Amino acid sequence: MGCGTSKVLPSATDLGVEKYKLRLWRKHGGGDLEPVLASGAVALLDAQWIISHAEAGGVLTHRQALPKEAFLSLADLVEATEHDGWLPVGALSYPWLTKDHPDPIGANLSRVARALKALLSHPDITRLGVFWDFGSLHQHPDPANSVMRTEEQNALFKQGLGCLGTLYSHPHTYVLRLTSFPDGYEAEDQAEGTNVAKYFDRGWCATENAWSSLTKASALSLDLGKMRDGEEYVYCSLIGDCTQEGGRRPPLLPSAFAAELESKSFTNGKDDKPLVKRLYEAAFKEQFGKATRLNYRGLGWGDAEAAQLAEELYLNRNEIGSEGCKALAAALGKEWAALRLEELYLATTTRLATRAGRRWPPPSRRGPHRA
Repeated sequence: MGCGTSKVLPSATDLGVEKYKLRLWRKHGGGDLEPVLASGAVALLDAQWIISHAEAGGVLTHRQALPKEAFLSLADLVEATEHDGWLPVGALSYPWLTKDHPDPIGANLSRVARALKALLSHPDITRLGVFWDFGSLHQHPDPANSVMRTEEQNALFKQGLGCLGTLYSHPHTYVLRLTSFPDGYEAEDQAEGTNVAKYFDRGWCATENAWSSLTKASALSLDLGKMRDGEEYVYCSLIGDCTQEGGRRPPLLPSAFAAELESKSFTNGKDDKPLVKRLYEAAFKEQFGKATRLNYRGLGWGDAEAAQLAEELYLNRNEIGSEGCKALAAALGKEWAALRLEELYLATTTRLATRAGRRWPPPSRRGPHRA
């Protein structure tokens, strides 16, 4: 993804603008989001509306109380698809500040608006639809006074929850991660029962972060906690600051994710923990099942992260012959010589050589071929 550059497909003029935009939207997986956007289960906020609302000193209200102009329709999103590389869709990952309202004085609203303003400075991002749970999913309007979602809204809410893995893990959506609390927030000042854990210690935040670490390019997963106070950001400077020192771990296998989740805090852990485990596994299978390229450049990973990524690489039940094995062995031996790649399953009789050119496993070792 370049800074201030655009790539126009040659077929744009041949197809006509509307057909071209729809083709581009679906080429990059926009069709995966269409069911929940068309049904109304998820409503994406207009980034420009968020900016205007923040600059006016506003506070975000729940979805049912927001005006129509706060949202972008599915048709708006398709029309805003400009670039051969990403979708005009973002998802916000952040810790709620209180039990009943995620951002009661608009502190996080201002921080998010600042980042969105920088993203919209890119010439190919004319509009951006943002998933912000409080404004995008149907909420209980006033639970303290027993004003709850209607039956229809409750069904849409559950449908929306089911698509979260796709929204955050999609390789062509932005994920904006507020990994720090706003200035002035003190955990000890919060009401009893409020989840005051930090970003990476919260169940939903950890899940959203893990989703965004699967197959997404680094420039599409931004840590807004790294934004500098007083900086007037544009697209390139935002990407630079919010991806510095990586900030993303290698993708976790569902089993490893489930184990880590046991140490995370949930406001409603009894129901949410098994739900996010299921959603994570589904997203993992969905994204790695169709990925053709993995781009993990510029993430600041070292030997530990590389070892985690390479720990289990399964290629069995394929028809990889001797030439393919030689190519893999050369790549592993040359580029991954320092890694701890313990298992490479190949349904073939050819043995791979790795570990800086040594044959591994030794000829005496039985079992599946391993590199």
